[in-house]
Amino acid sequence: MLSVQEAKDEHVLVMCSLLIQLYPVEKDFTHVNQIEKVKNGLNMIMNRPESGQLLVLLENNQVIGMANLLDTIHIAEGGMDFDFILSIAGRGKGYVSFFMKEIIRFAKENGFLRISLLVDSDHTTAQRFNEGVEYQHSNMRCMRLNLKEMDLYKIYFELAD
Repeated sequence: MLSVQEAKDEHVLVMCSLLIQLYPVEKDFTHVNQIEKVKNGLNMIMNRPESGQLLVLLENNQVIGMANLLDTIHIAEGGMDFDFILSIAGRGKGYVSFFMKEIIRFAKENGFLRISLLVDSDHTTAQRFNEGVEYQHSNMRCMRLNLKEMDLYKIYFELAD
């Protein structure tokens, strides 16, 4: 039997395992292979419920998937950014559709007006699935700034010119 619930402390290690499986596939995260970093990130979300929620997909009380739902504040539309993963054993059984419906239900029940989902630009299977659930391509393009590698002093003076 499938069910979805908010993640608990006892789910963190299984969620770490799922994310470690995902990162080699997603090009933006191939450098993330340290379970402690992943565990710390999950704990940050769990310890700050106002920033978002972690949901787990359970099959017979065993975690087979997880979703990371982060609240975003947008002036025109309050929204949620999310990511999700399903264990290899849980794929091809219709569980992704079930989980996606539950994520959308959760978002609606919590007053969100929009959900944003980042998908690798070359992951056409995921893009087709999400289009089938009525996700639309945005004109916006995600851009990232790695603060760890940034020289703030240099940036300040280059922007001031």
